[in-house]
Amino acid sequence: MDEKPADGAQKVSLYSINDLKNATDDALAPYLTKLPFPYTFKQSHYYTDVRLAVGYAAVSIAAATFYADWKLGWDATKNYTTAACVLYFILNSFLTLWVWKSEAGKVFVGIREGKQKLTLKSSVKKHVPIYRLKVRYEAPSGKNWVDKEIEGRFSQWFDEAGYLQRAELKKWLAINIEVVGMADPQSKKAIEESIPDEAVQTPIEHHQAQSWRRRVV
Repeated sequence: MDEKPADGAQKVSLYSINDLKNATDDALAPYLTKLPFPYTFKQSHYYTDVRLAVGYAAVSIAAATFYADWKLGWDATKNYTTAACVLYFILNSFLTLWVWKSEAGKVFVGIREGKQKLTLKSSVKKHVPIYRLKVRYEAPSGKNWVDKEIEGRFSQWFDEAGYLQRAELKKWLAINIEVVGMADPQSKKAIEESIPDEAVQTPIEHHQAQSWRRRVV
């Protein structure tokens, strides 16, 4: 019998790519919002709030229309019902476009004290156990400092029983996202090990490693 981890992680089916993705997505915000100051990211719920507001508005219109029709009858409410149906259609169309175009796979949007913004979008391909994460790190002015896509296999942070190994996921994030790596002291060793030893580096690798270490985020 598999023993449940002390951190309360839920068991996930290793054969379900969507379940693996969702479990990984859910683990991002709790980690990134608890990084040490001044690297702590405050999560923005703007996109979720807009989606919920539009969804509640559409449901409220449907409920109000049903109630009016039930109390007053079709003849008395048909003009209002027609207008409500049009408005309901508009709201649902907007909601579909919002999820597709604006949210577009965003799983985390966070802002640091200095107004630097980190946006993460995740995706997977059917039957391919690889997690893709699009990383955008912006200056307060809106200029992109980092805009790249990283990927890793789910087996890197899920054990054979299907439990998420948070420490391994944190290492993967710290190695691939510089601002996270600089903030997480527990991952420093993993980060250093990911940079080739200077004695065996090519000149280009040496320059990249030095630039990485000097970078101020």
